[in-house]
Amino acid sequence: MRRLLAALLLVLAFGVAQRAEVSVGSPFGLQGGVRFPLVPLLLDGRVYGGVGLEAMGGGVDLLLKLPLTDLYLGLGGFYGTGPTLTFPQEGRGQGGVRGVLGTWLNLPLPLLGAYLEAQPVYYLTPVQSFGVGLALGLSVGL
Repeated sequence: MRRLLAALLLVLAFGVAQRAEVSVGSPFGLQGGVRFPLVPLLLDGRVYGGVGLEAMGGGVDLLLKLPLTDLYLGLGGFYGTGPTLTFPQEGRGQGGVRGVLGTWLNLPLPLLGAYLEAQPVYYLTPVQSFGVGLALGLSVGL
């Protein structure tokens, strides 16, 4: 039943997605996902999954766009099978919550965007600790 529910949510996420994204960096190394509008021009949702040298996993984010800027702020959660990519190394964990501070990088290409994110992380498992991650990504779509 849980697998069926996960597959249904994935199909629905692709059905309402506005952008497909690929990023390198925190939390898992190489991530792929979809971004979709929840409140047009103000709030986006993002669902992603990733794989790296030490872990694989996924997560969700809520992203608030700051009007008249290329900046966005967010809050999300993630869980993986191993330690994620953040610094300091001794503070790494498998799951937790994270903040997102991101900006779109200006590219003169239609339907293609690039973004850079800083992600302060609070790990909940296996031990409680803090970390900071970075990600650089490409986004395709409207």
